[in-house]
Order: sequence, then structure tokens, then C-alpha cells
Amino acid sequence: MTYLVPLGDTGWSVWRDVLLRSAGFPADGLDRFAAPDCADAADRHLSGDLDEAAFTAAYATAVRASSAALCGIAADPLFREAVAWQNPEALVALDGLVRDGPDAPRNVRRRGRENVVAGYWQRYVAKCETIGFFGPVCWGTLTPGAPGVTAVPGPGLLRRRAVHLEHWALAAYADRLAADPRVRQWLAPVRAPHTHLEGRVVHRPAQRPEQVSLSESIALGRCDGTRPARDVVDDLVRDGHTGVRRAEEGFLLLAQLVERGLLRWDFDLPQGLSAQDRLRERIAAIGEPDCRARALAGLDRLAAARTRVAGAAGDPAALTGALSALDAEFTALTGLPPRRRAGQNYAGRALCHEETARDVDLTVGGGLLDALAPALALPLRAARWLTAELATAYGDALRDLYDDLRGDGQVRLGDLWFVAQGPLFGPGDRPVDRVAAEFAARWERVLGLAGLPAGTARLRFGAAELAPRVAAEFPATRPGWSAGRVHSPDLQLFAESPEALAAGEFGAVLGELHAAYATFNAELFTHCHPDVERLRRAYAADLGPRRLRPLYPVDFPRVGGRLSASLSGPDDHRLAFADAPGAPRDRLVPANAAIVSEVDGVLVATGPDGTRWPLVEVFSDLIAVHAGDAFKLMTDRPHNPRVTVDRLVLARETWRTTVGATGLADAVDQARRYLAVRRWRAALGLPERVFVRVATELKPAYVDLSSPVYANRLCLLLRAARRAGGDDVAVTVSELLPVPGQAWLPDAAGRRYASELRLHISDSAEPEVMA
Repeated sequence: MTYLVPLGDTGWSVWRDVLLRSAGFPADGLDRFAAPDCADAADRHLSGDLDEAAFTAAYATAVRASSAALCGIAADPLFREAVAWQNPEALVALDGLVRDGPDAPRNVRRRGRENVVAGYWQRYVAKCETIGFFGPVCWGTLTPGAPGVTAVPGPGLLRRRAVHLEHWALAAYADRLAADPRVRQWLAPVRAPHTHLEGRVVHRPAQRPEQVSLSESIALGRCDGTRPARDVVDDLVRDGHTGVRRAEEGFLLLAQLVERGLLRWDFDLPQGLSAQDRLRERIAAIGEPDCRARALAGLDRLAAARTRVAGAAGDPAALTGALSALDAEFTALTGLPPRRRAGQNYAGRALCHEETARDVDLTVGGGLLDALAPALALPLRAARWLTAELATAYGDALRDLYDDLRGDGQVRLGDLWFVAQGPLFGPGDRPVDRVAAEFAARWERVLGLAGLPAGTARLRFGAAELAPRVAAEFPATRPGWSAGRVHSPDLQLFAESPEALAAGEFGAVLGELHAAYATFNAELFTHCHPDVERLRRAYAADLGPRRLRPLYPVDFPRVGGRLSASLSGPDDHRLAFADAPGAPRDRLVPANAAIVSEVDGVLVATGPDGTRWPLVEVFSDLIAVHAGDAFKLMTDRPHNPRVTVDRLVLARETWRTTVGATGLADAVDQARRYLAVRRWRAALGLPERVFVRVATELKPAYVDLSSPVYANRLCLLLRAARRAGGDDVAVTVSELLPVPGQAWLPDAAGRRYASELRLHISDSAEPEVMA
């Protein structure tokens, strides 16, 4: 197929469209806080070769250098703009540092401000988080004839930047409008997407069937989302069977159905970047001129405030003012605060977000794929096995649940969906836990980890050496479900220079393999693709037609807003298992409208139009979450070596411990903390630069163990983790690889940035036909 390029002779294929995620600040920024002389002094003091006075002097020198660096960063306009986008209130800390200078007394407030700056800095330099101008993305093309990767930067960092209002902010304004009865009469009520009406009985997942009156059933049948409430009410008044004699009674009937969760009667905005345009369209349909004008005027005020925010990009002072003005407009229009869900990740906390595209032309040569293909084929084959095993394990679990429910008669999909959340996401022994443990154990046998001498730091293999072992341990010949064909590996390439990379002189780290998960399918990536329809066709070709895709409610973890799926096929069905806004009414399948039954020995769900889907396919989105989580090449050993196959690092060197075992959560004095960190580093044999992940946090943090600033941050992080979960909170440490000097992605000035290349790889083996 024209959208695919063979991955060598492995039987796998790679999409021609590739994605590059990058940091927004140059990689050598990680050097700003390195203090090798201080680290050497501390290590010699701990070994008895240097007295305390000499160490104290070295430590004071390093602290002052760090303070000067922090003050410089806090004054940097680009850094200030990045912080303003994320947390304008934090600019107070930056201002305090700049105002006081590097020689100010190191009291609690001062140290707290430095901690804030250091925390943001490590994110903007070391991570590729795809957020704002400090995490831009770009699309590139796979060209089989070229040997390596070429990246030709444009004159600026960004080629495109756009600011969007968050869905929750638009929905809040829309709800304020809908509270006005004069507006509401022009809105089109529609049956809640997860409700299924059979005669005068309403079915909803995990609820008893609900009998409704004749008038209620007629009203629910008339509310199809295409006609305004006033027209629906007119029909109800004219219909002699409803018992509705006046318009007031009809509107009251609709309101009661809304209160019972059977009807949506609002602007019904879809999640994603189209919400603002949809709100404008629906306001324009309001038939009363005064109401329409007021509603449009308010939306215009929000849009104008958003436009001023976009226009202020590049000027941190102006941006701060524009964001404040947007906050004020929102509160004036809605009466609500302009923030929500403080401190949570993926929450869409502020009113707007910026999406950016990096100013670079990217070409990935086929030579890179040929060099990596034999090594990449090993984890890909394991991923195929993982999907097959998960499909079997969850297929068995779903059959057990089906058998339990069948005793009550007909099994509706929504009811099965509800009880299936236990083995999917509940506590206790879940099918995924057994599969994940077996997956890691098989990799341990492939790599021979059990017999390694203690302290082994590096393992090197040839792909030809490992291929027979992988084939024996992961013998699956087909993926477990249709989307189990596609995997998205993140490759962190490293090279001595961009020129070396273009010539094919490089190495790569497998940062993460998103097993059975097409990560391209998200608006935060596709918003800047030149031809999204081409991606849509490719995705449909990979996964097949007439898929049943879950319709997720607002704030479902990691799927709403800018993370919304953007590559839906024209004949995809949507499964509504809960109330959700913006549901497309064509091919909508309320969960309890689908019946689960056994056909030729396979459990299937049959929709109202007769379309059938194997049950494992129906649940595949949820099972795929576990495929990503379970794809771990190493067991939870205290130490695992770096594993390299040909040019590909399959796993970084990793250490596992607990908060209590580190001994770092107790030290109070700054210098004592630093010495404790150096002692801990020596005991475990850690490199100077690492990522640390504590189980109480969602994301890992970069730590330079030679730096007084980052040593202090690490101790504070572990102290917070102990407060949250005690001494047994797990701590995982992994080496920094690639290192800053191996970054290759350039800008016009020749500075280089951390980056990761994301591929979309398709399995040539199709899933077993199960229905």
C-alpha cells in the first residue's frame, strides 16, 4: 500500500508519515546546573580525603553558581513566556529571584523560588511533552532511498502556533446561555446517547429498565437533536395522545426528562478543537434576534480575548496581561472561576491552550529503518504475542461474566460493559497482571537476566542471536484484535552531529513502545498535519471498516479535549456507554441497544442495525490500555542493565528502590542533603544524570546528582512521596540516554534539542477472524 514502507524483511511495515516530538529549549541547558567540582569535593569528603571546611567552600561556590544560573533563567523572556502559559502565578517567584539577585539570603522563600524555576527548566529542556511552544511537534516523511535523517530548520523555532479555548470553558459559557429559557427553546433536545428506548421502556447500562409514560416515550422519540425544543413542544401539544395541552407543559416535560438523565437539552458541544465553531453554529440557529445577538456577543468577547492571547505570544508581559483579561472575561460571562482541577495532569486547568508546529523540514531515510529493522522486529513480535495473550485472557474473563449475566435472560452490552470494569481496572488479581508477569518473565529468559553476575551494567546482543529466542518465547502468529496490528514506538536517536545522522551514523533508544495503540490518532498531533484525510484513509486501511469505537464522556482519563481522536472512519460506529456531549447520531450504538450472544462459539455484540462485532473487539480500546502498561522488558529487579541490540538500546540501565531505602527524605540542612544524595549515588552506582520516577507522581523528573539544586529537589520529591504513601513508595531511577551532547535536532542558530521520533508500525499478520 502506498502509505506503507517495508521495515526491512521483517514482515512489518512503517507509515510514510512520521512524527517528531521535541523540547522547546536547547539540550545543553541541562549543563547549566552541573557542579562536577562540588560533587568531587563531596565524594572525597565522604571518603575521608577532604575536610569539612573544604567541602563547605566547594558547596558554597556551587550554590552561588546555581543561584546565578537560576536568576538568569528566571529573567529569560522565553522561559518567562513558557511559565506564563502554564502557571502565570508562578511569575511572582521568577520576579522575586530576578529582583533579589544571586547573592540574596538563602531563606525558605528563596529556596522555594529556585525550586520552582529548576522544576520548570528540567521539563522544558529534557522532555518532549507536546505542549505549547516549549514542546513543538512536526511531521516528516519516510523516504526509502536516503540513508539517515535530515532536519532542515527554518528561520524560527515555530512554523505554526494556534491558541484554542478549552472545551470546559466553552461548555461553561454554553451552559450559562442555556439557563435562559428564551435561548433554551431554540436548542435541539436529543435523547442521552447511552439510553435506548424500546416502546415505553428505557434501557441504560448498569440500571434497571425504566418504564416511562406514553407522553414521555413520545417526547423521547421526537427529540432527535435536529429540531428546536419549541418545535418538539408544538408537536406534543398537537398530538392528542400525549396529554400535553399547553406549551408550558411540554417544556416542563422536557426539563423533567433532562433531570432524570434521559435527555440532553443544551448546546451539546463535541470534545476537541471543533467545539468553538460548533457553538457558534448553534448560537446562529437561535431564532430570536435579541437572544442570538447577546449570545454571539458573549462568544465574540471570549474569542476576542483568545485572539489577544494568541497575539501576545512571544511577549511574556503582554501574554500575562492577555491571559488575565481572558480570565476576567470568562468570569464576567459565566460567574465561574477561570481555573479548575488545580494540580492535576491532563486536566485542561486553564481557559486556553496553545498548539504549535516546529519550523523544520524532516526526512527519515530508509537506511535508518534498514539498520534498526532486525532489532525492532524483536519487541514488535513480543507485542504481537502480548495482544494475543490479552485477547485470550480477557476473552475468557468476558465469557465468565456473560455466563453469569445470562442467567437473567438476554445480555445487554451495557450491563456487561459495567461489570467488566472489575477485571479491567479493579483491584485484585486481574487478567492483565498475570499476562504482564509472564511477558516480563519471558523477556528475562530471552535476555538471560537470571544468571547475570551482580552489578552487570551492559548487555550487548546481535539481533540474529536473539531472534530464535524471541520466536520461541513469543510464538504468536496473529495479533489479538484489529487495532492490535498497530504499534507506535518512540525512538530517541543519538548522533555526534546532524551531519552524522544524515549519513546514517547513529544509535537509537527505544524510549517507549505504545503497543496496540495508534498514538497519531489525537488532535494534539494531527492539528498540524498537511493532509489529515490521508492519515484517516491510512488508519482505516490498517484497522478495517465498520469499527465500534467507544464514545467517552467528558474528563474520561486521557481521551478528551486536545487528546480527542481525530482519525475516525466514515463508517465507524460509536458505542455510548455513558452520557457524553457531541455524540454523532448516525451509527450511534447505545450500549444497551446491543445484545451479546454466542455465534459459532464466539461471543459477539449485535447492534440495532444488525452489525456484529466480536466482543474482544468491542473492548479492545480498554484492553489496549493494558497492552501499553504491560509492555515492560524488565522485571522489577533492584538493578537491570542497559540492553543493546545492534544499534538499538532496548532498555536503559535502571535501578529500583523505595523512598525509605534511599534515606533521602529525612535530611533537612541543604549541605547534608547534598552529601546524602552523593552517598546514595555511590551506594547504587548511579550515573550523574538520571530520571527519577516515584510511584506517587505521574511523570519522571530529571535529576543531575552533581547539582545542589537538583539534589535538593530530589529530597523534597521523596519527602512529598513519603507523606503521600509512606516509606514503601516505589522509586525507579533510569540513566539519561541520549545525553545532551548526542542531541541532533538543530535550529537555525545551530543549537540542538532533545527529540523523539514516533513511528506508526503495522503488522502484516491480520487478527484472527472471530465472527
